[in-house]
Amino acid sequence: MAQYPQWSYSQSRANMFDECLRKYYYHYYGAHNGWKTDQADDMTVRLYRLKQLSNLYLVFGDLVHRMCESAVRSRDEGRERPRVPFLEQTMRKLLNEAYLQSMDAEQWRQDPKNRVMLSEMYYGDDTLQERIGTIKERITACVNSLYDTLTWEDLARASTQILEIEKWDTMMLHDTRVYVKMDLLYRRGNGNIVIVDWKTGKEEDFSDQLLLYAAYVREHYRVPLEQIELRVEYLLNGTYKQYAATQEDLARAEEKVGRYIEEMKSCVADEYYNRPKDISFFTPMPSRRACRDCNFREVCSERVM
Repeated sequence: MAQYPQWSYSQSRANMFDECLRKYYYHYYGAHNGWKTDQADDMTVRLYRLKQLSNLYLVFGDLVHRMCESAVRSRDEGRERPRVPFLEQTMRKLLNEAYLQSMDAEQWRQDPKNRVMLSEMYYGDDTLQERIGTIKERITACVNSLYDTLTWEDLARASTQILEIEKWDTMMLHDTRVYVKMDLLYRRGNGNIVIVDWKTGKEEDFSDQLLLYAAYVREHYRVPLEQIELRVEYLLNGTYKQYAATQEDLARAEEKVGRYIEEMKSCVADEYYNRPKDISFFTPMPSRRACRDCNFREVCSERVM
């Protein structure tokens, strides 16, 4: 087995790097090989299990993306689109299954990668019932928004060609493999390619992520930036934002990725093997917001209560 994880970059990795260096270490280095329960030490196995913890908001976000994927694939395969009541009922059923799985901690410990354990239940958080109520309301809102989106209006046209649905891919930037996964990519009748990002929460700035997607699409599909449309669909409130990237935008985004890569590589003792420096180098950055939902609070003595 590889002693250290393979080096790569993603927007989610950059987000965690900004949030807390200790969490970044646990997630990307400390947990590596923790699935090898017969070979790894106890702490590595423990960190790997904690890395697999989910939470209600993550489960909800995943269910919404699966709902959108199911509806889009039905359209792509010429089938009737799933009815709204069916989508809502299915999401509630899967949310309940996640809750029930989380009640069996021993089964989760045996197979943490393939079973769900909600961090709210694992840590006995008092926010559990309140969050369940919030998620149930959001399910209804998101399901009812899907078929009213600008994206679905495009998909209803016969001239729209679906190119990618929830597909992982990579591109090279600064000699680094960069991972991208677009929720939906399609070509409109006018030849423009539309990148769609489904969001289930409040409106935020996702421009860095979208610009990386635009760079990938330009390179992979050999189209000029003028033919690439970036769109965020906020399903919770039924709104959207649309962007048009310029060459200057992409240059700034790629430069920013380069700075992240440089900073991340400053945390490794050996770039060839991606061997990290000592854990003490990864300074904890405690805050009430970050520590409240951190998967690794069980092992971190620096957490804020």
